[in-house]
Amino acid sequence: MPSPSNRRTRYILTTIGALGLIGAGSATIIAGTGSGDREISLASTTPDTSITADAVTDADTTDTSATESPSAPTSPSASASASASPKASATPSRTQSKPASSTAKRRTTAPTRTTQAPSGGGSTPGSSTAAGEVLRLVNVERAKAGCSALSSESNLVEAAQKHTDLQADQNTMSHQLPGEASMGDRVTAAGYKWRGLGENVAAGYTSAASVMDGWMNSPGHKANILNCGFEEIGVGIAKSSSGTQYWTQVFATPA
Repeated sequence: MPSPSNRRTRYILTTIGALGLIGAGSATIIAGTGSGDREISLASTTPDTSITADAVTDADTTDTSATESPSAPTSPSASASASASPKASATPSRTQSKPASSTAKRRTTAPTRTTQAPSGGGSTPGSSTAAGEVLRLVNVERAKAGCSALSSESNLVEAAQKHTDLQADQNTMSHQLPGEASMGDRVTAAGYKWRGLGENVAAGYTSAASVMDGWMNSPGHKANILNCGFEEIGVGIAKSSSGTQYWTQVFATPA
C-alpha cells in the first residue's frame, strides 16, 4: 500500500467472467476467494439453470479482479433453440473506475430506445426493440431501488454491440475474448470518456425478460444493474450461427 505522500489514484477493475452449462431445477454458484472455496445455491428463476463462477479479489493491487458468472440456459419452451442444449451464461462483470481528466467533457445522452444500432457480425433483426426492452426493465428495477434511470448512450451501444458480435462470431461468452481489448479500452476506443464502468454479459436467453430475470437473480449482475452511481448504458444483442443469442450491458459514469 503506498504511503500517504506517494498515494495516487488507482484504476480499479473488477472482472466477472462466466461459463455456464445446463443444469436442472436450481442455480448453483461456486466461488473461489482468497479465503477458500465456497458454494452458494440459489433458487432458479428458469426451469433449468446452472451457474458456475470463480471469484478472486485482491484489493491491494492496481487491478482488482473478480471472476463470476451465472449461466442460465432457458429450456426451449416458447421458442425453439438451434441446439438441443443451449448454454446461457449471464456475467456480471467489471466495475472499473479511473480518475476524470480535467479537460474531459460530460457525455450527452441519446434517446433510450433509438441508439441501439446493429453493427455487423451477428446483429439480428429486432435487436433494437429487445435492447430497448432491456433498458426499460433495468430502469424499472433501478426505480424500485431508488436509483435514477439510465440513458442509452450511442458510444456505449457501439462498444456493447461490437463485443456482443464478437462473442456471437466465436460462439463464446466472455468479457474479453482472445486478442480482444479490455472493456475499458473498448469503451474508450468507441469515443466515450468515462470514470466508472460495469458490464454484464449473457448467452442463451431468448428474450429481454428472461435475461433480466437471470441477471437480477445473481448478486454480481444485480449489483451492476442497481449501482446508483451509473448514469448511462449501452446494450448489445447478437445471435451466433448456431442460434445462441448473446447479450451485453455496458454501464458507465461519464467523466
